[in-house]
Amino acid sequence: MALTTTTTLVNLTKAYATKKITPSATLAFITDKFNTSKTLNHFTHSDLHNDTLTSLALESSTRYASDAPLSLLDGVPVSIKSNVSFPPFPASASSKMLQSYIPPFSADVVTSLKSAGALLVGQTNMDEFGMGSATTNSATGPSINPIPYLYPSSSSPPQLSPGGSSGGSASSVAWRSSFASIGSDTGGSVRLPASHTNTTGFKPTYGSISRFGLIPYASSLDTIGLIAPTPSDCKILFDVLRGRSSNDPTSIDSPSTPLPPLEWSKVSVCLPSAYSVEEMPPSVLHHWNKTAELLSSLGANVEVIGDDVMSSSIARSSLAAYYVIACAEASSNLSKYDGVRYGSRVRDETVNYDEEYSATRSSFFGPEVLRRIECGNAVLSKEGTHYLKANILRNDLRDSYDAALSSHEFLLLPTTLSPPFSLSSPSSMPSQDEMMANDLMTVGSSLAGLPSISVPVTEPDGEDFWVG
Repeated sequence: MALTTTTTLVNLTKAYATKKITPSATLAFITDKFNTSKTLNHFTHSDLHNDTLTSLALESSTRYASDAPLSLLDGVPVSIKSNVSFPPFPASASSKMLQSYIPPFSADVVTSLKSAGALLVGQTNMDEFGMGSATTNSATGPSINPIPYLYPSSSSPPQLSPGGSSGGSASSVAWRSSFASIGSDTGGSVRLPASHTNTTGFKPTYGSISRFGLIPYASSLDTIGLIAPTPSDCKILFDVLRGRSSNDPTSIDSPSTPLPPLEWSKVSVCLPSAYSVEEMPPSVLHHWNKTAELLSSLGANVEVIGDDVMSSSIARSSLAAYYVIACAEASSNLSKYDGVRYGSRVRDETVNYDEEYSATRSSFFGPEVLRRIECGNAVLSKEGTHYLKANILRNDLRDSYDAALSSHEFLLLPTTLSPPFSLSSPSSMPSQDEMMANDLMTVGSSLAGLPSISVPVTEPDGEDFWVG
């Protein structure tokens, strides 16, 4: 079997089972793909030239030869976002602050993947501490979207953003320098880059995968997220990782159950009119409606729900609530990085502790992280009233989602409102406020703690490849 950039994880596992290819051959394919993508900056660290990984691939090949794989992920190359503890690599979260931090333990997801026989090929680039929507806020530089290079329309493909904050993870899957990737999702951080790279990004229910070993951004919103070529691929990954962990008190029991055959006539889908906003480009609206028509043609009951079920004012306010909560929790979570207890340090014996503390954080945090810390400090300095009001709005939004889902199985929404922007043209880059506004479609499910998945609805070689 010849591997290509259209080979899915399901295809790969079937090929392993039928002995049409071996994990060792897959590792050689992945290594070649990695070597040809270094300028795209998808990885911060790689294990692909390590003899240990070669040995693990050989062991996996031997298990398949004996019809005794450890799991469906046995021998599958998986990449890991750089805010997940994966020794011996630094858990840097793509920040200068943690560039030298080697975690003394593995994240639960890393331990589970190793036990399942997965081949962990390296760490992927990201927005610093998960703060961003384009993978441009990284200490190691921006990642470049691989889609224009995979399907070039000219001899000089444009350098586009892959989305963020898990842009390196999504790009590695699209390029097939891994067949799946572990990311993190706070307000859309696996779904947005999955949309922009024509892959699938799944944010599971809050707590269904252990966060132990994930460097926190906003603890009440953070989840481990999964990126793979298709939803079926994500399910294989999810079934290995889901469940309660004694290391994470917020984790929940999440048993894997066989999915019954899908009967579209028993499926009800709603389109909330609250999210039909002025800022939505015609192309996104077109594909939103086209997807609804497709589901209806399959037999699903598709209907639009109005303000009486999901208020447009609450939906629009969710973005403000999200950033108040996320920035407040970020300022608290990142307060420990002072260069004494954690993180890099500016050493200057001529100044006092406060001055050294300020110099350390100013030197090793990037501008977007500093901006969100300042925002969080401002929010929390108002006697907590903004944070309290944001959480009240969060409860109202959750009630709206509960009302919509009481009579429907799914909400159908676009993942993103704007295409990936050019990295080589500063004038085309959106402002930070514009990038934050792009999260409108994804933050609702994060605030409500609900599962959400971004699925491609266009072909990767088309102009609208980024619509999910």
